[in-house]
Amino acid sequence: MEEKLNTIYKVVQGLMGDIIPAKTALIIVDMQKCQLKKDYAAYKSFNKVAPGVLDYFVNEVERKVIPNLQKLINFCHEVEITVIYTKYSSFMPDGSDLPKNQKILNQTAKDLVGEVAFPHISHPSSDIIEELKPEDRDFILQKNTSGAFISTRLDTYLRNMEIETILVSGVVTNFCVHSTAREAHDYGFQTIIVEDCCAAWSEDIHLSILKSFGLIYGFILPYEKVIKKISRTMKKAKKELVTH
Repeated sequence: MEEKLNTIYKVVQGLMGDIIPAKTALIIVDMQKCQLKKDYAAYKSFNKVAPGVLDYFVNEVERKVIPNLQKLINFCHEVEITVIYTKYSSFMPDGSDLPKNQKILNQTAKDLVGEVAFPHISHPSSDIIEELKPEDRDFILQKNTSGAFISTRLDTYLRNMEIETILVSGVVTNFCVHSTAREAHDYGFQTIIVEDCCAAWSEDIHLSILKSFGLIYGFILPYEKVIKKISRTMKKAKKELVTH
């Protein structure tokens, strides 16, 4: 069965269209201090229940995701691809606007370590990490749900900018990254998860989610292949312009 699924996966992945810079956006999902740093409630509360449970995730982000994203962001800026950061925080100071389970997790974290895991938008822990600090030309989008579309006007913004392809990156692969990518697919965008620019709590979870998404919903590429594919598209467009 696995061999047959791999065949379907390869066929679907072969259907990817061109990635045209002017019609592409890079979405960087929830690369916030509260999500990624050990001195905030999310890590501390989970660590109190199951010591070390998030160590792989935090190390993977530091070792792989951040440096890869830095390179991808720089490239996107160079070729004028829109860069969008999302932040998963509450609009209401008491977090009452968050989904039910996030409110439960917030209360649990507060009971365990004295602070909430999903902070208010104004809290410093809601900020994007310093290593990936957005530039003035970037778009920062506040959301209070896992997916970046359901609680925002992201679809409208993207269509106004005539975006057709979305590159999805960030954390966590099987939570907000996957939710955002699934929503993007459902809204009709060509959707690509940049596999080495996101991470999950374990490698098995990360890989299984990517495989599941790539079987039907969209495409999976490492950041270097994304860059190469876009560069080829640009060279092709330039050659056609000179020819005509």
